Amino acid sequence: MAEGFHVDIGRAQTPAARFYLDADNLRVEADRVFARSWQLAGNAASVAADGDFFTADVSGEPLLIVNDRGTIRGFYNVCRHRAGPIAHGCGRQRKFTCRYHGWTYDLEGRLLRAPEMEGVSEFDVASVRLEPVRVECFGPLLFVALDPGLPSLEEFFPDLAADCAPYRFDGLRFVTSRVYTVKANWKLYIDNYLESYHIPLVHPGLNRELDYDQYVTVVRKHHSKQYAPIRERAAEHFRATPDAPPASYMWLYPNTMFNCYQGLLQTNVVIPRGIDCTEVRFDWFAPAALADPATDPHFTELLQFSDEVQDEDGSICEQVQYNVRSRAYRPGPYSPERERGVHHFHSLLGEALGALA
Repeated sequence: MAEGFHVDIGRAQTPAARFYLDADNLRVEADRVFARSWQLAGNAASVAADGDFFTADVSGEPLLIVNDRGTIRGFYNVCRHRAGPIAHGCGRQRKFTCRYHGWTYDLEGRLLRAPEMEGVSEFDVASVRLEPVRVECFGPLLFVALDPGLPSLEEFFPDLAADCAPYRFDGLRFVTSRVYTVKANWKLYIDNYLESYHIPLVHPGLNRELDYDQYVTVVRKHHSKQYAPIRERAAEHFRATPDAPPASYMWLYPNTMFNCYQGLLQTNVVIPRGIDCTEVRFDWFAPAALADPATDPHFTELLQFSDEVQDEDGSICEQVQYNVRSRAYRPGPYSPERERGVHHFHSLLGEALGALA
């Protein structure tokens, strides 16, 4: 990417094939991109009460998130003895005992008990703690930072709260999840999300819902926002109302998305599982006032429509991944009108990865 990249989108070139094909990139990206950015770990409702906890795999790291008397704490789910797991799944409890050798920790991560360790020189139980991870809440969502020196969530995404305000995240609750596997590089999947250029051809159904001619992309510091009004007469699934904000698609560097429409929030987390394999985790949130979204006909309709759009995205990404391997592939220009979000993503990766990009 580096040799053809330019800050001026009109002069920049898209990445070389190795950007999507070099297996060594995954290791470097894990350290320089994912470990140095805020990552979506789960939803706040999972740790609403004292003692509630859940475990998660975030960027290849095992984590434990717990509510300690109203304070949400994060730790690596790794025992300080020989790396056994401290917790499994989710639930509610006042202490955690490693299932490997029985070391026990409280909700602040302090070691309480280490059986059969008598005679160990200079071993002080009170000085041993689980390795902490920073946790911040954003509406119904919990983000974690593996890098202790990372700026706060608000500093990292300075305009995000304002961009999300019309969609009233604080009034939403988790409903359901979907997980999709796409046989393509994670960056290629992000590229596809960040541009509207493909909508008329790849998503004929979505193109009937949104006014493509009025589709706008706004680039921020570490995120971008795409939005478009709903077609009042042509839309089949979306309902246009005078006071509703436009359908909006927000990307948070490097691998999180917020899809906001019809009073709903859909979060997407894009997880590399190999150089040409990506897992995409979709979580749906609906207004708390909606009694049972799972039985609501309009919610079910939107869920099915989302599946259709995701199938279309997965299919085109897999075809492009295959073609990037072709000896005929060459870097080319970006569309200044439609691919500003893609160019922004590549510029942030260039800063993080340098010449390796």
